[in-house]
Amino acid sequence: MTTEAPRAPSSIIALAATTGLAALTLYLMVVGESIFLPLVLAIFISYLILATGHAIQRIKVGAWRPSQGLGLTLSIIAFIIVIGLVVQIIAGNVRAVVDAAPQYQERLQALLTQITAFIAGVVGQDKPLTLTSVLEQVDLRAVVGRFAGAFQAIASNTFQIFAYVAFLLLESRYFDGKVKAIFPEADREQAVRATLSQIGSRIETYVLVKTLISMLVGLASLIVLTIAGVDFAPFWSLLIFVLNFIPYIGSPMGMMFPTVLALLQFGDLTKAAVILACLWGVQSAVENLLEPRLMGRSLNLSPVFMILALSVWGAIWGITGMILAVPIMVMLMIVFAQFPTTRPLAVMMSETGEVK
Repeated sequence: MTTEAPRAPSSIIALAATTGLAALTLYLMVVGESIFLPLVLAIFISYLILATGHAIQRIKVGAWRPSQGLGLTLSIIAFIIVIGLVVQIIAGNVRAVVDAAPQYQERLQALLTQITAFIAGVVGQDKPLTLTSVLEQVDLRAVVGRFAGAFQAIASNTFQIFAYVAFLLLESRYFDGKVKAIFPEADREQAVRATLSQIGSRIETYVLVKTLISMLVGLASLIVLTIAGVDFAPFWSLLIFVLNFIPYIGSPMGMMFPTVLALLQFGDLTKAAVILACLWGVQSAVENLLEPRLMGRSLNLSPVFMILALSVWGAIWGITGMILAVPIMVMLMIVFAQFPTTRPLAVMMSETGEVK
C-alpha cells in the first residue's frame, strides 16, 4: 500500500507563485529599463491626455458641450504645446546649469570654509576645523548632472514614448471589444470592467490633479525666483514641477536646490532664507489648501508603503521611478483587492484598511 505525499495548501502555492512572479517582474524591470520605462511613461502620459480630455468634455457653455473627439483633440494639442515649452527649457538651461556647477562648487567650498572658521572661533579652537572629507563628498556637478541626466534620458526617448502614446490612444477604441472577447462570461466580464474602471478613474484623478497642482507650484516658483534674480529660474521651476510628483521628499528637494544656489549666488544668508520662505509658502498654500479639495482621500495609500514604493522604484528607475511610484501603487492595490489570496496585501497597502 502506497501513501501519497502530503500536498501543500493551495494558498501557500499561490503565495509562492505570486512571490516568484513579483521577483521575476522586478528583475525584468531592472535589466529591461530601456524597454519598459518608455512604455510605462507612455501609459502615464496617456492617462494624463485622457483625463484632460474628460475634463474638457465636462465644460458646458450654455447647452453645448465638447464631444469626446473634440475633447481628446484639444487635450492632445495642449499636451504638445506644453511638451514644446518643456523641451525649450531643457535645451536652453540643462547644459548651462551643468557647465556652471563647478563655479558654484568653488563658492560652496569657500562658504563652508567660512562656516568652519566661525565654528572654530566659537568653540575656542586656534585653527579652523577641517571639513576636507565633507567637501570631497559634496559635488554639485554630480548632483545637478544626475537630474539633468534624467531629463535628457527622457528627452532621448521622446520619439519612442510618443509612438507608444499614439498607439495606446488608437487602441483604446478597441479595448472594450477585447475585454468582451477575453471574458465571454457576463459576470466575469462585469467584474473585470469594474476593476479596470476603478484603476482608470483613480489614476486619471491622481495624474490630472497632481499635474495641475505641480504646474501651479512650478509657475509660482518661477515668479518667486525670477523676481529674486536667481540664475536659471526656468530650470529650477521645471525641477520643482517634476519633483512635486514625488510624495513627502519631492517638495523639500525642489526647494533646496534653488535656495542653495541663491545662497551661493548672492552670498547673503538672509536673502536665501527669504527665497526659501517664499517657496515654502507657495507650495504649502497650493498643496494644503487646493490639493485636498481636488483630490481628497481618493488614493487611500498607506504612507509606510508609499515610502517603501518610493525606495523600491527609485532603486529600479531612479527619479523617474519615484515619480511613477504612486500610480503603480494605486494600480497594484486595486488589482490585489480583487483576489482572495492577495486581498490582505491590498488591505495592508491601504491607509484606512478599506478596499473595494
